Amino acid sequence: MGGGTVLAIGAGEARAIAPGARRTINARHLMAMPGLVNAHVHSNEAFERGLHGTVSLEPWLARAYPPLGAPAVPLRWHYLRALLVACDAIHSGTIAIQDDCLNPGCDPDALDQVMQAWADSGLRAAVATTLADRSYLDGLPFARQICPPQLRAQLDARTPLSIDHQADFFTQAHQRWNAAANGRLQVILGPRGPQRCSDTLMRRLVQLRERHDAAIHMHVLESRLQLAASNVQACGGHAEGGFLQRLQRAGLLDSRLTINHAVWLGERDIERLAASGACVTHNPLSNLRLGSGRAPLRALLEAGVPVALGSDGPATGDTADMLAVLRATSLIHRDPQVPRTRWIGPDDAWHAATRGGARSMRLGPQHGQLVVGAPADLILVDTRHRAFVPMNDPIAQLAWSASPEVIDTVIVAGSVLMHERRIEAFDETAVLTEAQAAAQAWRELHLPGQMASGAAFDPLLSEVIARASAHANPVATL
Repeated sequence: MGGGTVLAIGAGEARAIAPGARRTINARHLMAMPGLVNAHVHSNEAFERGLHGTVSLEPWLARAYPPLGAPAVPLRWHYLRALLVACDAIHSGTIAIQDDCLNPGCDPDALDQVMQAWADSGLRAAVATTLADRSYLDGLPFARQICPPQLRAQLDARTPLSIDHQADFFTQAHQRWNAAANGRLQVILGPRGPQRCSDTLMRRLVQLRERHDAAIHMHVLESRLQLAASNVQACGGHAEGGFLQRLQRAGLLDSRLTINHAVWLGERDIERLAASGACVTHNPLSNLRLGSGRAPLRALLEAGVPVALGSDGPATGDTADMLAVLRATSLIHRDPQVPRTRWIGPDDAWHAATRGGARSMRLGPQHGQLVVGAPADLILVDTRHRAFVPMNDPIAQLAWSASPEVIDTVIVAGSVLMHERRIEAFDETAVLTEAQAAAQAWRELHLPGQMASGAAFDPLLSEVIARASAHANPVATL
């Protein structure tokens, strides 16, 4: 490796290939592979693993992101939470990550903490700034009509920040941090979902995208309730149709857009995605955990839609371990009602976790491959581990047999982030010790109020979900 790129591949002395190399690694018994890309995570959820029980997406959102707001946390916690995610990521062979770190208040100090954490991690990272301008009630079908007046007044009193304010926040963050850390960092646009974004905001997103050549990551049709919102909004006097058609009409549906989850897509939606070049991030762990459904992954791949993989946030994926995501992807899309030729296997999952993720993060055509001239973003896997004894199919065994124990070394842009399973980019023990104390303080000071505030929305959400289940208008998938 030299200058952060792969110089040569094959047998031979490293010093002969790259004289003057700063470091050599004895890779006997190690197998070099491209590193994985986690194309969707929420680092702000890192203290919430294992919480929230058996709830679906909307009641979970009310607990994790209380509609009536939650108190601010110490700035240092934003840094610690991102590095906790980085620990999972590096140990599981991840070299790049897309962090949709929710920051609806547009707090620049909080964002700086997150960006600094990713800079210190050594990983490539794209961090999304949060944008939305529709109120909580207007993002849910039927909610405004059935919400009790007192609660409706409380929610309506929480007006979103102006579009100008949110746009300025993104612009300033982009100026401060985009291409920082020797080009490893990106600042991208993270609108919260079509149900929370007006057409005016969508048009501003197009302007920001063009001005800054920025990627856009957006949650779209994650749950059945969001499909109902897509249908209801389309029937409420809007001529533009469902969510995918709204995105298309706004000019957002192109190769710089990644839609996250995309569980409740119809055939016409998939056709639109394929024609546009937009990407989809598949998040199997959180989709399973929240009962959101199973994304039409084979149909997306057959249509030519670029697919990436993500762990989603630690509050629903419960990990940023990309080997766990790889395993889930290659197992859950196997239905006895479907021909085996259409099942998803380890090779499909591997492509999504490497080249698909690189495509979503716009890392360049050679990312996700181990070829001369490609960025030196790679992992070294211990072939002596029992998961590879005997070695039959490295990709299948990495997906089905392995755990993070097999990842010996992680290298990003030619720099060693982890070697012999010890993170070198930062002091992992110190991070875990400090994060443990911070997380305990969060549990004591913030969690009880957050859970109570969220649970108070259960009656409203139960009625909304019941009414949406009876709503059968298929406009969004026409």
